[in-house]
Amino acid sequence: MKINILERRALKGIGALSGVATHANTLYVVGDDAGYLLKTSLHQTLNQIIDFEKVPLLTHTPLTPLSKAEKPDFESMTIVNVDGQAQLLIMGSGSKANRKTALLFNPLTQQVGPFLDTPNYDFLESNQNLTGGAELNIEAVCSDDQHLYIFQRGNINRHHGVLVFDLKLLADTHDLRSTLVSVLSLHLPDIDGSASGISDACFLKHRSIIAAVASVEQTINTYDDGAVLGSLIVLLSTDGKTLDAQVITDDQGHPTPIKVEGITWLNTHPSGEEFLLVTDSDGGDSELLRVLVVID
Repeated sequence: MKINILERRALKGIGALSGVATHANTLYVVGDDAGYLLKTSLHQTLNQIIDFEKVPLLTHTPLTPLSKAEKPDFESMTIVNVDGQAQLLIMGSGSKANRKTALLFNPLTQQVGPFLDTPNYDFLESNQNLTGGAELNIEAVCSDDQHLYIFQRGNINRHHGVLVFDLKLLADTHDLRSTLVSVLSLHLPDIDGSASGISDACFLKHRSIIAAVASVEQTINTYDDGAVLGSLIVLLSTDGKTLDAQVITDDQGHPTPIKVEGITWLNTHPSGEEFLLVTDSDGGDSELLRVLVVID
């Protein structure tokens, strides 16, 4: 696998992005320090004109960045098919009590509703197959329209668990415990001996594989930030096998010290797959990267 960076630019005044998705020529991004969704025209984005609209996700929450203690920590986002409609699933990390919320946003009606509540997060938190005994930290979720994959970040104890759920049953019952169908355990490469952690994923239906991003950050817990060593793009089979992995590098082949937190598929080209990535800058401006992944 080879990664070619086609475009990289800062998003002025926008920080801490954690998830990205596209639907009906609209780009959606979410940040882990905000209670709102950002949306804009995908065509405008790819032509370097970005004017984001803020869509509130929570009531009585300002449309401004929140403190680490207050934030809902929306770390993952993906498109799911619920009741025959494409909807955005936006999940909190679950690492604190106020971060145990997962919402559905309907792009057609612009309505927001609950999807997973605290008892569901308590189930995730207690599931050793997912966490390996570490603190819960959900940073990636993806769907193939039949199943929902929920990923533990896994960088703290190198346990990268994934739980797979029956999406239709889950949409009907809103109960993770009764809709669990399988458990996966990923094996991810390090960067200079430091553990990587899954930070987002998307499903490539035409290839039946999962494209994920993993970042390497020197931190000892799920709360504090640390020095960023770089990020990888990882290709996974539906049963959790790592098919390929590659660090995002600069022109000299050195790991680019960016924390990629979001990935979504854009297009298929004769030479590979095009993805859109977003970064969490931990205090500065987030970045948007358009990359071409050449798959062997």
